[in-house]
Amino acid sequence: MRNLMIKLQDKVKEIKHLQDKVLPDLKQQLAETKGISKGKALEAQIQQTEREIADKLDKIPDTLKADGYPDVQVFMATYRKAEPVVDQYNRDLVKWERQVNEKEKPNRPLEKKVSETGTEQAAKNTKEVPRQRTIILTSNTTPQGRTSALRDSIYP
Repeated sequence: MRNLMIKLQDKVKEIKHLQDKVLPDLKQQLAETKGISKGKALEAQIQQTEREIADKLDKIPDTLKADGYPDVQVFMATYRKAEPVVDQYNRDLVKWERQVNEKEKPNRPLEKKVSETGTEQAAKNTKEVPRQRTIILTSNTTPQGRTSALRDSIYP
């Protein structure tokens, strides 16, 4: 939706440029022109610019319809409803990212002290149990006539 809004804003900027800059400049040049042939050429340019403006204005609803909106008013209503929700989401996302970044950068010496004392306490509270290792010999005959395979299993 945001990309569509940006696309529409770009088109509106083009139209505004034609309406506010190009067309008034052409009309002023026409008013200052004294020759008939140059006047007709400027009139043709003015008409062409006006047609271009009208065409661009007509294409705006087509752009919205291509994205599933029946008209400009429906799109703008939807955009205005969604905009505060998206802004709040973006603010919450930035806040969350800051919290995560702060948690990832704690003071290193303090972290070591806490982990060392935690390890010492865990060692005192638990009794170490040695791992038992069992080796099982099995006899398997392969198609080539080889026998005996060693299977090593570890039981906790």
